[in-house]
Amino acid sequence: MKSASSMVSREALAGIRTKIRTRLHQIISYAEIMMEAGATETGKHREAALSLILDLSEQVLRATAQFPATYENAEDFVRDLQTRALGPTQEMVVLAGQLQARCQEKSDAALSDATKLFESAREFERMLNETGTAEAVEPTPTTAAASPSSLAVQSLAAKNGTRSGGGEKGLLLVVDDNEGNRDVLSRRLLRDGCEVMLAESGRQALRMARRYKFDLILLDIMMPEMDGFAVLGELKKDPKLLHIPVIMISALDEIESVVRCIEMGADDYLMKPFNPVLLRARVNALLERKHLRDLEQRKAEELQAAFVEIQEQRAKTEQLLLNILPASVAEELQANGMVQPMYFEDVTIVFADFVGFTLSTEQLPADDLVGILHTYFTSFDNIVRRYGLEKLKTIGDCYMFVGGLPVRTPSHPVDAVLAAFDIVRATRELATQGPVDWQVRIGVHTGPVVAGVVGIHKFAFDIWGDAVNFSSRMESSGAPGRVNISAGTYLRVKDFFACEKRGKIKIKDGREVEMYFANGIAPALLPSEGMQPMKSFAQRYNTYFRKPLPVMPETGTGAGGSQS
Repeated sequence: MKSASSMVSREALAGIRTKIRTRLHQIISYAEIMMEAGATETGKHREAALSLILDLSEQVLRATAQFPATYENAEDFVRDLQTRALGPTQEMVVLAGQLQARCQEKSDAALSDATKLFESAREFERMLNETGTAEAVEPTPTTAAASPSSLAVQSLAAKNGTRSGGGEKGLLLVVDDNEGNRDVLSRRLLRDGCEVMLAESGRQALRMARRYKFDLILLDIMMPEMDGFAVLGELKKDPKLLHIPVIMISALDEIESVVRCIEMGADDYLMKPFNPVLLRARVNALLERKHLRDLEQRKAEELQAAFVEIQEQRAKTEQLLLNILPASVAEELQANGMVQPMYFEDVTIVFADFVGFTLSTEQLPADDLVGILHTYFTSFDNIVRRYGLEKLKTIGDCYMFVGGLPVRTPSHPVDAVLAAFDIVRATRELATQGPVDWQVRIGVHTGPVVAGVVGIHKFAFDIWGDAVNFSSRMESSGAPGRVNISAGTYLRVKDFFACEKRGKIKIKDGREVEMYFANGIAPALLPSEGMQPMKSFAQRYNTYFRKPLPVMPETGTGAGGSQS
């Protein structure tokens, strides 16, 4: 249990952070001023060094901003702070010293600013080394941060869109070419709890506005080179800056200046010398409006992110439905919450069942068996999809698909038999790869069915009718590696395939029905000398059904029978 004396209060931590920001602002301000002058007067070496100093300053600000609101042990806080901040600070001192030495050697006009930058960096390093003293953890009033050249700067967290421990009211930029005006205004703003940065020219203000995320800009009108009107115009042209509130400040009291500022997009206008109460009221009002806009923007972004997430989830749901239901059925279910039963007077139903599956269940581990089934059924899925058919379901080792629904098409008997040939061929190829030697038995029948979705939990699209049962009988009455078709299907496909009549076969319910083995492409449609491969089959398909053949079938028997 830590003693009360070892605890660091929120006020003490805020005081340390304020001191750090106050010192760092001097380094940033002098570096920014030298960068501004260096745009025309210095070489790349100085600009690179100044950019690195700015980056190191923000690295220290980031380290400071990452501390919690209270620290359990003062020594831990000091040790962590020094560990994170001293390295970058020492590098800043070295860089500032090198800049000062170069300016001194060349009698550079920037020597004065370089000297101030170096002294500020050394003073900051000394302060960090003394952070462990008792005075360092005493609360520091916010107003103590103000001095002729001092101001608190936002942390890198503020730059990235979040606020640091202090300066809850916002980060402000004061732009004025007169040092005295900058000092007076920054003192008042710091006293009100704001964080403030300074710019002494219009160009510097624009560069800083693009680098940092300000909540409010106080902009003087009368400045050399680039006046406040020009700066305001550039701010309002930039989509990333146009929403920053701007208060124009000037000694000009002409109504034309006020009107021009407001027309250009300024949010308010103050005349020098300004009333402190009026300044505070207008700054607070604009900051509150900016914070509300930022909150609204964050809410809008969160809402947009939530909308995108909903759309993504909806797309996933729709894709899952499409994996379960035909596309038109899924659309009707989503639109109406239910699917009306549909009567299809002419469809082709196909059942495919493995021979040897029962023996495999006794010899193979369950997970291996499921993996093998997945491989086979995935191959079947691809075949069914290629021919534009609809997979309905799997029942154990039985695979069921249908042609002619939900989209009616006259080619479904031929498409279904072609798919059946491919399934037989795919099963043979997979059997050669092991570890099972399954053969597939396929039954096909064409007739009327009723289709729909039943139930409210784990619903599925299914079909009913005597044609479904009859197709199942075709499968059970077939032979391994063969495609057994009913007489009804035979009449629809005999012009395309060589079929072997089996005569009347007794089925499970006692009836005797005509059956045929579909053995492959009809001989008249097979390639012959002077004929392009399968051209005749494709031509006949197009002639009968007025559409191109979806998949060019392989030549040969395809299903294990002999050609007649």
